[in-house]
Amino acid sequence: MVLYKCTRCDWEGPEDVLVMVPICPDCTTGHHPSRRLLETIDKGVLNCPSCSWKGNDPLHEPECPKCGNQYLKEIT
Repeated sequence: MVLYKCTRCDWEGPEDVLVMVPICPDCTTGHHPSRRLLETIDKGVLNCPSCSWKGNDPLHEPECPKCGNQYLKEIT
């Protein structure tokens, strides 16, 4: 089992507890809470607040479930 450790709050836990956040595939916006991808009126279509990307297939990256930090280290 792979464990992760947060570089900010020292939280440790397995991969299945991590929060997966949708991010823009063009400019990687999405980790900061005030710069998340926005859902448009069309259900399922996301809009990036930083660039002109629109779509329903964003990338997903993990964040710490405790503090929302995107920088996690794998530990064994």
